[in-house]
Amino acid sequence: MNIKVVDPDVNRSDSDFTVADGEIVFGLSAIKGCGGNAAGGIVAARKKDGPFRSLFDFCARVDPAVANRTALESLIKAGAFDSLGARRSQLFASVDRALQTGSAALADRKSGQKGLFDEVEEVADATVGTMNLPEMPEWDERQKQANEKEVLGFYLTSHPLTAHAGILAAYTTHTTVAAAALPARTEVYLGGMLASLKYSHTKNPRPGSTNTKYVMFDLEDMSGIMRCILWPEEFANYGQLVAADSILVVRGSIDRRAGSEESNVIVNELIPLDELAGRYTRGIEIRVVESPRSVEQLEQLYEILRGYPGNCGLQILLALADGHQVRLTAGKPRVTVDPQMRERIDNLLGPGQFRLITSRPAPSAPSTSNGRRIAAV
Repeated sequence: MNIKVVDPDVNRSDSDFTVADGEIVFGLSAIKGCGGNAAGGIVAARKKDGPFRSLFDFCARVDPAVANRTALESLIKAGAFDSLGARRSQLFASVDRALQTGSAALADRKSGQKGLFDEVEEVADATVGTMNLPEMPEWDERQKQANEKEVLGFYLTSHPLTAHAGILAAYTTHTTVAAAALPARTEVYLGGMLASLKYSHTKNPRPGSTNTKYVMFDLEDMSGIMRCILWPEEFANYGQLVAADSILVVRGSIDRRAGSEESNVIVNELIPLDELAGRYTRGIEIRVVESPRSVEQLEQLYEILRGYPGNCGLQILLALADGHQVRLTAGKPRVTVDPQMRERIDNLLGPGQFRLITSRPAPSAPSTSNGRRIAAV
C-alpha cells in the first residue's frame, strides 16, 4: 500500500503501533521480550524527561524492574537504539555496565541524594557512557538479520536471500506461494533458506534398506514458506546439506492431503547454489567493445578460452564503435564454466563483459504414481 513502517525506536515509538506524519511507527510492545509494562515505562520516561541520550541515560531513567535485561537486549537486537548513533554490537556488550550504572543512579534518586549539580553530571555521564562504549566491529549482516528475526518475527534491515535473488530467480520454477496452488505431484524447483528443522525416524524402513532417519523443514523464500520433507532414502544422499539457515534449491513434488488446501513438498534432491551454474548453464556470452586493442584482445581471449574445454556453447558480442552490435556464435571452442576463467576474462576485458546463458530447470508433469506422503508420518 506504499505506506512506510518506521523501524522501532526508543525515542519515537509508543507502546502500540501509531500513525505519525503519514507513517506507521513500530510499537515497542510488539518486540519479543519487551512487553506492555516495559514499553509503557519507556514511553513514560521519555515523555517526562525528553529523548534518551545514550544507553546509560536510558538505564538511569527507566526502572530495571520494568525494563529488565531481556527487554534491553531485545530492544538492541531490534535496532531500537540505532538512532543514538552507537553500533548494536557495542550496545549489547555494554548491557551489564549500563544496568549497573542505571541501578545506582535510580537508587540515589529514591534515597533523595540528588544534589545541586546532579543534573549537569547526569548529562555528562550520558555523554561519557556513549564515548566509553567498547571499540568493536558491528555485527555482520547475517547476525543482525538473525537477531531481528528472533525478536521481531521478520527481517527488518534486509533479507538473507536478497543477495541471492538473481540466481534463485534464474534456477527455480516457482515461488513458494505459486507452488502452493499447483496440483498434487507436480514437480517443482524451489529456492530459499532452511528453517524449523525437525528430525525423526520412520518405524519401518523400505524393504532392503536400513535408512530410517528423515527431516522436515520450512523452506523460506522472499514470498512465503513451504513445509518440506526429506525421506530416509533421500536423506541418506542429501542429509549432509541440511542445516538451519542454509540456502539451497529444492527439487521435489507437491504433496497435498485429501480435502486440505495446505501444500507441502516431498524433496527428491537438494542442490547447493554453487552447483546450479554448472548444471543448468547452456553457454556463455562475452562482450568485446571495439577499441584500438580489439584484435589483440580477441587473440588473448581465444588463448584463455581454449584452456577451459567443456560442453558449453560460446557467443561473442561485438560492440562496435558506431553503436551497432554483432553477435557471433562460435563453433569452437566449447568451454566449461570456471571461476578462474571468468576472472581472467574480467582482467582482460573489464568486469561485466561475461554473462552466463542459463536454462531454467524443466519440471516434469504431475505424476500419477502414489509416492510417500507427509500424511504417512
